Formats: sequence, structure tokens, C-alpha cells
Amino acid sequence: MEKKYDVLEFYKIINELINLSKLEKTKEKFIDTDIIKDKSTLDKELMLMADLIDFYKFDDGFELTGLSNIQRYINSIELIGSYLNAEDLADLRKNLSVFRISKSRAKNVRDKYKTIWTLFTDVEEVKEIEQFIGEAINDDGNLKDDASIGLRDVRRQKQNINANIKEKFDDLMNNKETQRAIQERIITQRNDRYVIAVKTDFKGLIKGIEHDRSATGSTVYIEPLNVVSLNNKLREYEAREREEIRKILLRLTELIRTKKEEIIRIKEILERLDYLNAKTVYSINKKCTVPKVINKEYLKLVEARHPLIDENTVVPINFELGNSENIMLITGPNTGGKTVTLKVAGLLTLMALSGIPVPANEKTEIGHFGSVLADIGDEQSIEQNLSSFSGHVKKIKEIMEEANSSSLVLMDELGSGTDPMEGAAFAMAIIDYLNGKNIKSIITTHYSEVKAYAFNTTGIKSASMEFNVETLSPTYRLLEGIPGESNALIIAGKYGISEQIINTARSYISEDNQKVEEMLKSIKEKNDELEVLKFELENTRREFEEQKNSYEQKITQVENEKNEVIKKAYEEADNYLKEVQSKAKNLIDRISQDEVKKEEAKNAQRSLNMLRESFIADKKQNVKERKVVAKNIDVQEGEEVLVKTLNQNGKVLRIIPETNSVQVQAGILKLVVSMDDIVKIEKKKVNKFRSFASLKSSQVRGEIDLRGKNADEAIADLEVYLDRAMLTGYHEVYIIHGKGTMVLRKKIQEFLKTSKYVTEFKDANQNEGGIGCTVATLK
Repeated sequence: MEKKYDVLEFYKIINELINLSKLEKTKEKFIDTDIIKDKSTLDKELMLMADLIDFYKFDDGFELTGLSNIQRYINSIELIGSYLNAEDLADLRKNLSVFRISKSRAKNVRDKYKTIWTLFTDVEEVKEIEQFIGEAINDDGNLKDDASIGLRDVRRQKQNINANIKEKFDDLMNNKETQRAIQERIITQRNDRYVIAVKTDFKGLIKGIEHDRSATGSTVYIEPLNVVSLNNKLREYEAREREEIRKILLRLTELIRTKKEEIIRIKEILERLDYLNAKTVYSINKKCTVPKVINKEYLKLVEARHPLIDENTVVPINFELGNSENIMLITGPNTGGKTVTLKVAGLLTLMALSGIPVPANEKTEIGHFGSVLADIGDEQSIEQNLSSFSGHVKKIKEIMEEANSSSLVLMDELGSGTDPMEGAAFAMAIIDYLNGKNIKSIITTHYSEVKAYAFNTTGIKSASMEFNVETLSPTYRLLEGIPGESNALIIAGKYGISEQIINTARSYISEDNQKVEEMLKSIKEKNDELEVLKFELENTRREFEEQKNSYEQKITQVENEKNEVIKKAYEEADNYLKEVQSKAKNLIDRISQDEVKKEEAKNAQRSLNMLRESFIADKKQNVKERKVVAKNIDVQEGEEVLVKTLNQNGKVLRIIPETNSVQVQAGILKLVVSMDDIVKIEKKKVNKFRSFASLKSSQVRGEIDLRGKNADEAIADLEVYLDRAMLTGYHEVYIIHGKGTMVLRKKIQEFLKTSKYVTEFKDANQNEGGIGCTVATLK
């Protein structure tokens, strides 16, 4: 991290991120944080951060508990013959498990957060290493008894020996002759051998080897003779156990060597996850968002907060710089928030350009500045023999040498620390230079001359920190477009300084300065008036908006009720229509049977007409009828039409213009239907075969010509024709399809096989058209 950012306290942000990270490598990376120069790299990082914030907020995020530095394990196995101990292997397994679980979580949400999933796509898991370590070592870093058959047998033998040793000591402590020699009924160890504490005066009662003596000399630690051989065996099995453990650890370490490259890649991903996790947790804690970074020198802060000030007390600031202005000049009282505003602009710019989300509204936009240069605070130095003004000048010189059109310059109290007249002149010269070079800058000052100069100079925006003269306290609100007025004499008067002194002080203020202050006061008053008008306008607009929403809701409610009524009417009409169609079909089926008499057909016709009239009457009752609009009737009496509700062809008998309806003859049925319910059928020329046998002279002919049509059209026409032919009473019909490629003939005959109207079919005789015509016998 650049030391020049220290005046902005950027290091405090970095320290918070360091505290949230787990790995030393991550902490070192944060220390080196700087502006990301490549725009595409920065955009990818911020896009990833946006996904991570949502991932942690709504989908639990990553859990990195147990993460540690596994680079040391990779370094340890470089030497052939070396091996990792059980604790190291258990720790390595935890890290591999963190990676595997993290990858699994990212995979589960990869459709929602594609940028997160890209972190893992090129890295393979090493689940078998996890499994092998887990089978041999528990989470505490101890080898399991069943890590190998040899280790299990050795530990079983040790248990038996330990049980025997305990039994020997119990016998000794319970023996009436020797128990009075026992100092404590505790078995302990000396020189890795089990011994018992015996009173020095009675040590002769217990035969054995003395291993140690207490500091006072009153107690000796003796290994009884009957335990010596057992202790020897125990030492032998402990040596065997150590050897068996060594073999197991060597075997596991060798397996890890075979996956060394994969583990190194996993280590890199875990370091990346730790880095991103720290930034994400920080962002959520500080309620940060990802700003839009644009490829020009521009700054738009919306509800921006200082990240080091408690969010419950900080006052958000809003301003924009960079469209038509190069410089924003902020004026206002001390402790009014000018310096905080500078630091917010600098800190948020540095954070965003370093890939760290910022504590501001998501509408915030930050330009891709190449550098952030700041002169903030008192640069006085006794060691360097620098006055306050000299310190500022030294820093300003460095900024002027480094600044260019891609820099953001921040200067606090420019020109202060010296004679006000010269200081103001110096400040205006610096402002001129920065404005001329199109360097985006935010500058604070107290000088009236600088305020007036900035207010009347193109490319400079005036702003001020609001001050409440009634309470004598700053509000910390930044007011754009309004220079700050001097409040020194007002504050002095409020604190009880006599009016005589205040008036005398005013007399010493130059006429120009008085004019400037009067101008500023006038601007402030007009701005206050505009704020009141704006507030009233906003309230009026809100009231109108509420009324508009209320009326829209009422209109919507009425429309919904209207739609429900119409919907219900259509549903009822549809139900009636279905009932009529069903009964009409039953009537037609009955009529088509041979045994139905003519009188029964007439009765059926009357029933159908009654149903139709009932439907119309009920429809008029349930649905509000619109006035019938007469329209051009393009059908003539005697023409053939299709009745849509019956799906039957019929002949027009009579046209009834008054009701916009017609009377049709469908087979032996006579019906009155609406003009909307019929479709006119265009007549087609039919090339007759002269050699056909006698053809019926009814409206429905005994043949149908399907030549020139595709299969779908032909079958659709054929199905309608067969239906009509059945009603007309034909027993046999001729279907003309032609020869050609025989495709149409094949499709038609396939349809006839499944037709409910046809009992059988065959090719016509040679004198009737041969294979170019099919003769179908109807049921």
C-alpha cells in the first residue's frame, strides 16, 4: 500500500480486512493493496464481489473455518524420505475438506452466480487423499487403532500389558503386609516406567528398583520386581507402535506427493477464497455495495458514508464532479465536515479502484482514476524545520509534479497558514493550474476571495458544509452550488461578545469582502427559499401520486369486476354451447341409423331448434347483448356453407337480415344460425370421369376430387366429405386422388383403414380410373 494514502487513513481499512483474513499470505496481499490499473481486471473483480455479497446474504456463502497455511506441508515433503506427522496430515485434510465443500456450494449455485463457479472450474478435488487420511487419522491428529492391522495388534497387546501392570500394582496396594508402605495409592511414571510411591522408612517391604526420590526424601519411587518384565515388554511394544506409525505416515505422505500439483492449485484457490471472504464479510458488515466504475475521470457519490465512522451517527453525502466541472471548491466552518468529505471521496475512490465495495448507494459511479493525490492535515515538522505552510507547499509541489488528467486531487485548506491575501492568491493560482490541466480536484478553503473567484469561474463548482447558526453546530450536509458564508462574527455574538466589538470587527472587513459575504448570504437565502418550494412541490407531487395510485387501483378493481362478470357469462354460454353440441350430435347419430323414421327426424329437428332458442334466451338473460350491427351478407340462397358449431355442411335456405342470421339445411335438419356461425364454402371445379356409373343428383355428390392437394389438406377435406356422404345416405363413394408418385393414394388409404365411416375400400375398375381412384364402402 502506498504511503501517500496514509493521509486518507486507507491503512485503517486495510487493517480491518487483515483482521478478517486467516492466512498470512492473504494478510501480505492486503498490505500490498493498490489501484488496479487494468479496467477489465477491475470490472471482473467487482462483478465477482457483487455475486459474493449476494451469495453470502441469500445463500449462506462459504465456510472457511479450519483454513490454514498448507504451503509448509508442501515444502516439508520436498525431501524424499521425509514424512508429515499425524497432526499435519489432519490439518491438511481439513483444508482439502474446506475446498471440496466450497466447490460443492459454488456448483449448487453456478447458474445463479457464474463468476463464483469460475474460481473452481479448472481445479480438481483430491477426495481420495481426504479419504485415506480420514481412515487413518482422526480430527484431533491421532492415529486410529485400525489405521493398519499391525498397529491394531500392537495396541491390543499394549492394552493387555497395561491391564496386567495395573493388576500387579492393585495386588501390592491391597496386600496387608505392603499397603502400609504405600505413600499414595497412585501409579505414576519415572524414566518411562511405571512405579509406585513408597515411604522411605518402609521401602524394604517392597522389592524392586528405585528410580527416583522426592525432594524431601520422604518418598521413593520403586518399580516392583514383578512389574519389571511387564515394563520391558511395554517398552518393546511402544517401539513397535512407533515404527508402525512411521510406516503409515510414510505411506500417506507418498500418496500426497503423487497429488502435489493438485494440492498446490487447491492452496492457491484457498488463498484466493480467504482474500475474497475477508472483503465480502467487511462489505456486509459495513453495508457496502459495488459501485459502477466508468472509463473516464468522473465522481458521483450517492449516500456515501465514511467507512471509519459509526453508521448510526455518520451523515451521508451526495455530490457529482466531472461533467462540466473540473474542480469542486468546498467552504464552511471548521469541524463542519469539509475534511471528512475529502476523505470520503478519496477513500471510496481508492476502495472501488482496489476492488473493494464501498459504503454508498449502488447508484454511485466512480471514474477509473490513475492516482489519488491528497494534501490533508497539518504538515508541520520540527525535525525537518518546516512550518505549517511550508509543509503544505512541499506536499503541493509533489502533487503538482505527479498529477495529470487521470488523477483525482484532494487539497484541504489550500493556501492556509500564511498571510490571507497571499494565501488566497496562491490558492487561486493552484486552482487555475488544475482547472487548465482538466485535473479533477476537490479543494476546501476559508478565503472569501477564493469563494468569489470560484463562483464566477467556468469549470469550478461551489459547495459548502451547512451550518445551523441557531444551534451553533454543523449539520454535516454538503450543499452543492452554494458557497459557504463566514459565520465567525455570528458565532461570536451568540457566545455573548458585545455588539460594540462585533460592529467594530465588521468595520475592519474590507468593502469587497463585505460584498462577497452579502452575496453569499443572498444566495443562501434564495437557496433556502428554493428548498422550501422544493419541499412543498415534493409534498404536492406525492399527494397527486397517491391520489393517482388510488384512482388507478379503483379503476383496476372495477375492470376486474367487469372482467369477472364477462368471464362468468362466457363460461355459462360455453357450457350451453357444449350441451347443444352434444345433444345435436346424439340427434344426428340417431338420424343416420336406417330404422329412424321421417317423423322421428322431424321431432329431433324440433328438439334441436328448441334447444337453440333456449340457449339464445338464456344468453340474453346472462350476457348484456350489444346492439346488432348490420354487416354485408355475402352468401346467397342455395349456396353451401359450413355450420361451425355443428361442424357440418349445409345449404342456405333463407337469409334473415333483421337478426343477422340464416336458415340452413344440414342433411334433413333445418336450423336458424347466426351469420357469425357459418363459413362460406367456395365451389371447386371437378373433372368428372365420363365412365363413372350413375351418380346421385343430391347436393352431396358421390365422388370427391383430391388431386393437386397435399396429404394433410386432402385428408381434412375427405373427412368432412365422408361425414356429409353418410348423412346424405350414400353407400359407396369414389375418391379421386390420381396416380403421380402414389404418395397421396397411400396416405388416403391409410386414413380409410382407421375411418369410422368406412367398412372397406378398393381400387376402382380400369374403366373407372384404376389405381388413380379408390372406391370406399360406407357403414
